Amino acid sequence: MYFFKNQSSVIMYSKQNPFKAKISSKQLLVKDGSSKQTYHLALDITGSDLKYKPGDSIAIFPKNNPLLVEHLLKVLNASGDEIITDKRSGLETTIGNFLTYNANLSRLTSSFLKVIFENEDLQENKAKLDTLFQKENKDKLMEYLARHQPADVLEEYNIKNIPLQEVCSQFSPLLPRFYSISSAQKAHPNEIHLTVALYTFSHNGEQKFGVASHFLCNLAAENHTDIPLYIHPTQTFTLPENIDAPIIMVGPGTGVAPFRAFLQERISSNSNGKNWLFFGERNKDSDFFYGDYFSDLESQGKLKLSLAFSRDQDEKVYVQHKMLENSKELWNWLEQGAYFYVCGDAEKMAKDVDLALQEIAKKEGNFSEEEAKQYIKLLRSQKRYRADVY
Repeated sequence: MYFFKNQSSVIMYSKQNPFKAKISSKQLLVKDGSSKQTYHLALDITGSDLKYKPGDSIAIFPKNNPLLVEHLLKVLNASGDEIITDKRSGLETTIGNFLTYNANLSRLTSSFLKVIFENEDLQENKAKLDTLFQKENKDKLMEYLARHQPADVLEEYNIKNIPLQEVCSQFSPLLPRFYSISSAQKAHPNEIHLTVALYTFSHNGEQKFGVASHFLCNLAAENHTDIPLYIHPTQTFTLPENIDAPIIMVGPGTGVAPFRAFLQERISSNSNGKNWLFFGERNKDSDFFYGDYFSDLESQGKLKLSLAFSRDQDEKVYVQHKMLENSKELWNWLEQGAYFYVCGDAEKMAKDVDLALQEIAKKEGNFSEEEAKQYIKLLRSQKRYRADVY
């Protein structure tokens, strides 16, 4: 819970009562030739008295693209003023308001699809949809759900006569989205910085966007829209209490966000601790997020930088490969009490980094495979191996 105090009142900012910030600046972090759209956003929190620390995240409440809402209303043959009941809150609201703020219009659920399946308008297409619900086609169903949005299905099957209350009850909720804070408050007392990748995909030749990233990078940034948010403090992904302890940070892509905050905090605190960052992306010339900042720190002797750009050579190189290339020095840092951090993709990257760390322990520590695993467990139990993966 965070507070804003004045002479007459105390305001508590939380999930139930978020602070409304605005974007004060937006900067594209990639250059010509990149296949990505990744942005640096600065959110103005002047006057909020919000407090955050390196490693914390913010939760933002996005709203859906007005064009998508308008399109869905048209497909549903609704004006937007019809009254429906939000089944989660039990409160009445207009369907336009519900679709804008409460419904996840980007996520197609199986329950939504079943409502379509049971609709009398389906007729000749019923057999086609029926196959998706057969047990042996579970993978096909999951793929279909991932590639389609609710509006796509309503259009594809030309569904017209569907009760608005029934269809609205099948949307998944539009939940807060969490982003790692990429600034230190000591360096930027009235701002929160974010590193946001604009998520896009295509369906039938039409470009579509992720809800939260589009809201932040396009709607809010260009229209000065309020961004409801609250601080989500971390309990584990924190800097060492000893500000002079060495730290090793592994953060490819947007996983680098909290480490920018770590470095700003350490420099603002006059830390004498050594800093080592492993960063990875596709191409150095176009995808080196915050490259000037990190390179400047390296030239000042405040940062050791190991870079892995997967598409800059024939054989793909990732952060775990750079760890193995530097196994002896990395092991020496760990033996000197370094804290090890990893942030980013949990599905593959974090697992590969963990395996690389085990290989380094086997090679440089002369451990067996079981001993290497126990060493990693020891680092975790000592809270010297910390992960923020998703």
